[in-house]
Amino acid sequence: MSRAQNGCRGGGRGTKEPLLIDAVIGKVVKRNRRNLSAAWIDYKKAFDSVPHAWLKRVLELYKIDCTVRDFLGQCMGQWSTILCHLGERLTAAEDHIKIRRGIFQGDCLSPIWFCLSLNPLNTLLEGSGREFQLWKGGTKVTHLFYMDDLKLFTSSRSHLMELLNITCDFSNSIRMELGTDKCAVLHVQGGRVANSEKGSLC
Repeated sequence: MSRAQNGCRGGGRGTKEPLLIDAVIGKVVKRNRRNLSAAWIDYKKAFDSVPHAWLKRVLELYKIDCTVRDFLGQCMGQWSTILCHLGERLTAAEDHIKIRRGIFQGDCLSPIWFCLSLNPLNTLLEGSGREFQLWKGGTKVTHLFYMDDLKLFTSSRSHLMELLNITCDFSNSIRMELGTDKCAVLHVQGGRVANSEKGSLC
């Protein structure tokens, strides 16, 4: 799992770590009058929409034992639900509604499996070479993830567009949709906010 993913990484401090990194970047930009372009990205109903085919594929990509893969695949094939209203079933006992997309929440495996399904995006962003460098020869940051919440950092508008294109291309390829109402872009020039936008990114 990439170090950029703080949602379920062992030894991580949850939201504290990305908030601290974000605060440090903000101080560096303001104090040194730097340029920064950043974007906040949120997946629409992320846990509910990740395709089962991709969940299976990502287990293969990370070489999870075939016995485990087969077991999880069979489990997914049996995922179903029923409709109830005021304690009364609206569907017949034999009419279970198959769950064909999404992953459960509330158990110990699902968060890890979900983060693993987005981990290839970490690899693509880290390999883009479009990072924000805190100081000369120092730490470089391209993005921070907390479960499905993603923040991108880079030094220019054009580089941010490249990172956004990578993110959108990956998301489209696994058929996951961005929640554009929660997405935003920020551009800082010389330590001052030059422009901020909310809405569609891709």
